[in-house]
Amino acid sequence: MTSRRLSLVSAAFAALFAACSSDSATPVAPAEKLVIYGSAEAAPAAAVARTAANLHEAFDGPSAAIDSAAPAKLDIAMYALYLSKNENCTQPILVKSYGASGQVKDFVAHPVLFEAEPEAGTYPCMIFRMSDVLSMVPSRSFGGCDAHTTYVGDIYRDGETDWIDQDGNPIIGHGTDDAAGAVDDHVAIFFTVNPTAVLARGVSEHQLVPLTNALVSPGHSTLYWNMSGAVQSDGVYCGIEPRPITFR
Repeated sequence: MTSRRLSLVSAAFAALFAACSSDSATPVAPAEKLVIYGSAEAAPAAAVARTAANLHEAFDGPSAAIDSAAPAKLDIAMYALYLSKNENCTQPILVKSYGASGQVKDFVAHPVLFEAEPEAGTYPCMIFRMSDVLSMVPSRSFGGCDAHTTYVGDIYRDGETDWIDQDGNPIIGHGTDDAAGAVDDHVAIFFTVNPTAVLARGVSEHQLVPLTNALVSPGHSTLYWNMSGAVQSDGVYCGIEPRPITFR
């Protein structure tokens, strides 16, 4: 399968799951867990909307879309999940790590993004460490989109320096917006109930997603990144147009 240029706008994600535990005198049941799911579908009507504010535009989009479709595959590598008990996302707690190699998650396949066992409680902030290199396969061929081609793009590139990591260290962008020049910078995406407080500590608005409610662990939620009709083409380029993020 070949790789080609991808037009795409960054956005990024949450979820939780529960079970039981017992003492040493009885059989041990699965521990209570926090499980973060992903989905490329629209959220159920009853879901509470939590929409990305102004996430960083990754690539030049089609100038005039002539047709659209959903992706058949949308891959993003995940590296780590941090939670914070502070609304400004300080003192983040590492609750899951996939190591330097990460794990690639296909949002179309309804993946488990993260599964962890943090201390039970309420967390007003969540931070994803993830790749800034995204890849997409269209569900059908049309315009400049080929259903047999993987389109690759870099959302945080050469010359960009406004993002920081979970500890406040600067993240320097590398790479270009085509497949050959893509470089994985392991960016951080911040989710919080208090965007103003997070912005005040130096987080870029382009790496920030507001939350309507704090996360509660144990429990479960799903990040819905609705990609219905998001793959668009002007007849030459093929890419994904921005879509809102919803949690339920």
